[in-house]
Amino acid sequence: MNTQITLNEDQQDCLQELMNIAYGSATAAISSILDAFATLSVPEISIIDTKNLKTHLLENIEVENSHYISSQTLNGKIAGECLFVIGEKSSQNLAREFGFENEEMSQNELCDIILEITNILSSATISKLADEMGTNVSFSPPHIHILNSIENFDNQYLEKYQKVIVIKTQLNFENQNINAELLILTTDDSIVFVRDMLDKILEDF
Repeated sequence: MNTQITLNEDQQDCLQELMNIAYGSATAAISSILDAFATLSVPEISIIDTKNLKTHLLENIEVENSHYISSQTLNGKIAGECLFVIGEKSSQNLAREFGFENEEMSQNELCDIILEITNILSSATISKLADEMGTNVSFSPPHIHILNSIENFDNQYLEKYQKVIVIKTQLNFENQNINAELLILTTDDSIVFVRDMLDKILEDF
């Protein structure tokens, strides 16, 4: 495996633009389902070593609260897993957009909502990204883990992936700010494919 796989500044800027387009598709889908205007902040994109994933989460997420980590497997030229990480407070804000109040919402219902949003975000964004790169991606059903703290995060992904594409965003509704992160864990071959396609897109411009 090539541990030096990375993106240069032009490639990263191109990926940022493609993700902006992809997030437009995701927000439209979310707004349609919830019948409420939603926006996703401009995603901040970075690529880190998988061994640093837990440290990244500790530095970027409130570690004193419970967190939900929803994962979905990707298959195709862009292969790996999508992780949607959201804290307790943001998840409750998200549930309110589905019409729930805290006192009437069960944990199973909250998990169902997070899984639904995960499915929308990952399928809309990754499908759009794959389309821009002339390929297709298939998805497994998402599943969810609950952590009392990110400190308990078990970096089980070290054996499978060397790099993580981190997409940090804020999901905003009119009355709610919902902070979450979408993480794309990709195989080395997938990152090479993405890098080559980014170069091709840059050449066409």
